[in-house]
Amino acid sequence: MIIFDISETLFFNIGIDVFSSIITLIILYSYKRDFADTYSIRLLRMIETAVLLILLTDIVMWILNGKSGDYVRALSYIDIIIYFIMQIVVALFWLRYAWYRIFGHSIPRKNEAFYVLVPFIILSMIVIASPLNGWCFYLDDANYYHRGVLSAPMSVVILAYLLSVSVIALSQYRKEVLIGRKKELLTIAFFAVPPFLGGVAQTVFYGLSMVWPCAVVSSLMILLNRESQVISQDTLTGLNNRRNMERHLRTYEEGQNRPVTLIMLDVNDFKHINDQYGHYSGDMALIQTANILRSTFNGTSAFLARYGGDEFVIVMPEGKESTAEEITQKIRNNFDVFNRSKQFPFLLTVSAGYAISTEKANNRIANLLREADENMYQDKSRYHREQQTQQQ
Repeated sequence: MIIFDISETLFFNIGIDVFSSIITLIILYSYKRDFADTYSIRLLRMIETAVLLILLTDIVMWILNGKSGDYVRALSYIDIIIYFIMQIVVALFWLRYAWYRIFGHSIPRKNEAFYVLVPFIILSMIVIASPLNGWCFYLDDANYYHRGVLSAPMSVVILAYLLSVSVIALSQYRKEVLIGRKKELLTIAFFAVPPFLGGVAQTVFYGLSMVWPCAVVSSLMILLNRESQVISQDTLTGLNNRRNMERHLRTYEEGQNRPVTLIMLDVNDFKHINDQYGHYSGDMALIQTANILRSTFNGTSAFLARYGGDEFVIVMPEGKESTAEEITQKIRNNFDVFNRSKQFPFLLTVSAGYAISTEKANNRIANLLREADENMYQDKSRYHREQQTQQQ
């Protein structure tokens, strides 16, 4: 371990904390300006606010460290308590955010009480009691800050939360189909790496404050990924949006001949679902359609996109009609399985049409889209005829 004198690191630590605080303020402003007020964005804003408080209280800690006076001592204790509690907040709110982004829903209440609420209460009580017992930290007679016996274990607990999220994200990454989702999961998994490296540097070079400035790097990666999603991902379903789909399809217009199958889907009776059950139910129908498609194509190289409204597109590097027929039937079967669960007060079904191209040609993709669209509406016409027959 290399130990620096406080006077040697004071201006470096304050300077890097100030710089990191400015970056964090920019991140917070970006979340407020560029994103809708959703649950996940609110969690990110809470995390960044906590990181900002950590950086600011760290600055105050360095300024007050070793200064004499009872008021300074009291202010230092308050500052350090906020510093440690905000670290706990970051770890636990990061778990909340990552869970929501990975699984698409909040942590179940029982699990949240065990993994979030109880640890927060216990760790916070240890921090708040430290001015009396010195467990987490203490100030000596000259008002210099020192780590307590539980400081290192608390850091390990916080790091364990960050690393556990990384493990969960990586395990889910192996199951994911969508390229955009894979990138997000890797970004979530990477979040713990910079703070971990900062902790190593802080351990080797005692006296440097590196963990939370490095955490700002992780925050920047999350922001850049969310900005990328705004451009390429459908916000409701999480699938690729039409713009990203068109960009993907252009790869089949270039270079050597590549076989491609394009399947187009349309949710049946979507207007009736909206009119009869409300637009929230319509949104849930679209989200569930996307979930069924994800599970259907899990582990394949299929490209999934929301084409617009209640229409979806699947693009596969395939050139066999038998495969397209088999996959289309598999999609219908998976919708039947979902309907048997009776999660919705209505049946969720789709009409499907596909088109195949094995050789490069002029207007190849435009022709594929037109042919798949025509075949889909033929299938929808059959669906309506069957519905009319059943009603008679």
